Amino acid sequence: MVLIDHIASLKKQSFQKLIIGAALKDFQSIEDYAYYFTHAQANVIDISAFPHSVISAKKGIERALLQDPLLKEPLIMVSVNIGEDPHFRRIELDVESCTECLDCLPTCPSGAFSVIARKAEPDEAISKSRHCEEQSDEAISPKDALDDGQFSYNIDLCFGCANCLPACTDKALSFKNWNSFDTQSLKELIELGASAIELHLNHDLEGFKNFYKDLPKSFLLESFCIGSNTANKNDLHQAVDSIIESVFTKHEKDYRFVIQTDGIPLSGARDLKIENKDQLSIDKAKLVIDYIHDKYSNLKKQIFIQLAGGTDETSLKKALSQKISVSGVAIGS
Repeated sequence: MVLIDHIASLKKQSFQKLIIGAALKDFQSIEDYAYYFTHAQANVIDISAFPHSVISAKKGIERALLQDPLLKEPLIMVSVNIGEDPHFRRIELDVESCTECLDCLPTCPSGAFSVIARKAEPDEAISKSRHCEEQSDEAISPKDALDDGQFSYNIDLCFGCANCLPACTDKALSFKNWNSFDTQSLKELIELGASAIELHLNHDLEGFKNFYKDLPKSFLLESFCIGSNTANKNDLHQAVDSIIESVFTKHEKDYRFVIQTDGIPLSGARDLKIENKDQLSIDKAKLVIDYIHDKYSNLKKQIFIQLAGGTDETSLKKALSQKISVSGVAIGS
């Protein structure tokens, strides 16, 4: 197996990170996504930072490489949050408040809500969740399905899109955030096959610095996600300063890494009324690039800027057409 040359792609401004998701823990889905993303020749596949997520991604990559030996192996990137982050949340169901109205079923793109046949095994679940555009006249209504089954919610299938929240008039659904990572557990992920890491900084820069000090140095690529939809210009500059100070305290002077400028969160990216969804990420990328060129001009060839948030396969070309010298794009699943 030949590992894909991610640095060459960054230099050529053709770097692609394909995102399975920091919240998804459905291991068969992770394996399948990794299989297809390897065929798509992603430089990096972004997954949740859990042991079985890495194992599943590894299986999917190996399946693809076995099928086509000419493919190159992508990096497996684990995403870690420092403080609360919209990428690291799932829906929590309050069973006491839930009336099983089933209004959530058609809103869920991942089938986290379902109706399970009462006499069937769990793997025979009859999921009535559909993308709205995929529903047909022959689709069985959720309420009809409940006559022969039991309502079920699988939190491991949730990736935090928030589509279901406005549909729940019982107020039985809410977000659950988590931040359960430590540097010791990351060592296990490296042993299992994780070769890259992305740290989501948010506004807790001191928390980031303390966490990063103990981060293993053996990842082949480090990426730092900054610029949530609440971040302003000053926030971005402070985040860049913290990253550069921390990275070059740990690594050699010629070390190269990625800064990802995040735009609108996943829940916003799914809103069809929002136009130019990727422009916020592009605008933030320009602010970061200009700041690095002004204050850290000696490092501008070592720091690669990547778009994320509302992005698609056209976003990289769009940024470059605006004379914004980004090196890559992250696209969600």
